[in-house]
Amino acid sequence: MVAQAQFSTSDVTVQPGTAETLSMILYNLGNRTETFTLVPSGLVAGWVRLSPPTVTLFGGTSETIQVTLKPPQLATTPAGPAPLTVRIIPQDEPDDVIIAETTVIIGAFHDRRVHLLQPVVRSRRRATYEFLIENQGNSQASCRLHLIDTSQRLDGDFDPPAVGIEPGGTSLVRLRMKAIRRQWRRGTRTLPFSIEADQQGFPTAIANANFVQTPIIPEHVGRRIAGLVVLAGALAGAWFGLIRPATRNAAKDAVRDFTPVVESTLPGASVPSVTIVAPPAPTTTVVDVGTPFSNRFSVEAGPNESKPTTYQVPAGSELRVTDLILQNVNADTGIATVRKNDTVIAQWDLSRGALNNDPLQFFTPIVFEAGTVITFEVACDAPGSVTGQCVEGMLLSGTMFTD
Repeated sequence: MVAQAQFSTSDVTVQPGTAETLSMILYNLGNRTETFTLVPSGLVAGWVRLSPPTVTLFGGTSETIQVTLKPPQLATTPAGPAPLTVRIIPQDEPDDVIIAETTVIIGAFHDRRVHLLQPVVRSRRRATYEFLIENQGNSQASCRLHLIDTSQRLDGDFDPPAVGIEPGGTSLVRLRMKAIRRQWRRGTRTLPFSIEADQQGFPTAIANANFVQTPIIPEHVGRRIAGLVVLAGALAGAWFGLIRPATRNAAKDAVRDFTPVVESTLPGASVPSVTIVAPPAPTTTVVDVGTPFSNRFSVEAGPNESKPTTYQVPAGSELRVTDLILQNVNADTGIATVRKNDTVIAQWDLSRGALNNDPLQFFTPIVFEAGTVITFEVACDAPGSVTGQCVEGMLLSGTMFTD
């Protein structure tokens, strides 16, 4: 053996996402100058950096090598003890490999997230929300789910009420929501609430959502009833003023012009039948109340990059928008803009908005005519996640009318 190496410390603990430096002393036991190449090996080899990677020692001398270990903060980084091995290869005798080993403890980190698939639901009283519980930490998550409603107007049941998720895994959960009271007043009512995934001793994951409760009696029902009454009155006036008198006059003229022929009928002879044609039934006009419409925009942009996504209103249609919900789940920073053709109608500063859902509602709907282009653009300053991308979403909802 021409050399010997050993670590100055053992059982070192390092947290994923941080770096820990260990000292390793390399001795040249021979009486001549040797050059050694140092190579990390084992499961943690990809996280190790050696400084210097090549060492030349005179006979009987030694040198301290800095071994830096930096495991990534990913769900695939296992927590617990792991061997750290460095292979020392003499250039003159490459088969005479020296091995230095120690044990490092990879710490556990916790990153639980809640992603709502339907952050806004409109209903009179009941609704179902679906969301994903993600475990992006490197230890198992066992979370119980809670509904946080500060208005005390909502009640709900989770299916399942608790989830166990392995590192890097996801679990689908449904929330069956019910409004405690019905909405009898005119106009909709927005009830914000939160969903918490909680495990004792660990950070709590939170997501915000909105339940838009519509009234029992639909909006503008008075105008529609008045319109139907006016329509019925117009049809009745047309019937009694035009159609009925014309029908009577036609019937009288037909009777006056018809001269019956009197014939003696023998017993058993058939009597000619007379066919009476009824006047056509009046037609009814159908009032178009529109179709509920929703569309989710999604944009991914890198740092200092601006990216748009668009939607064009179909020909022969008119879109009336009442709700815009911004989703910034990773706490990115930058500017998010909504435009109607070239006109800006909404803009958010991502660093100041809510992390998950930032609602913007219009008392008077914004009208987008046929062919209008709706643009959702994100100018990313700095992403808030380890993926290096600003990931934003925007939910647009309203009513679509078709000619």
